[in-house]
Amino acid sequence: MKFAGKVGFWIDDVENTPSVYEPKIIEKPYVGDVTRNYRRNQQDSGQQNKNLTLNNQIDILADTYLQQNYQTVRYIVWNGVKWEVTSVEVNYPKIKLEIGGVYSGITADEE
Repeated sequence: MKFAGKVGFWIDDVENTPSVYEPKIIEKPYVGDVTRNYRRNQQDSGQQNKNLTLNNQIDILADTYLQQNYQTVRYIVWNGVKWEVTSVEVNYPKIKLEIGGVYSGITADEE
């Protein structure tokens, strides 16, 4: 299966109001392959709905920016949803991103 979407990178913390800092996120488009496609529903006690968790792995052909900033990857946008990147494996020329649950942090859209 093919992947075509955006990758969200943390750039820096910026001061929005005096002494209040928020992360600055940018998104860049990438393509690659979904090498593992696995999902599970996780029922936590005390919750009405189940949490959807992915354990997918996506191999992206790394450009110079991704090679130099792989440690700042926060999320990917896949099928219209922002998914949290749980681990990054560097295997040049590809970078393997493993994704987990839905990302709930600051995104590029919120700036």
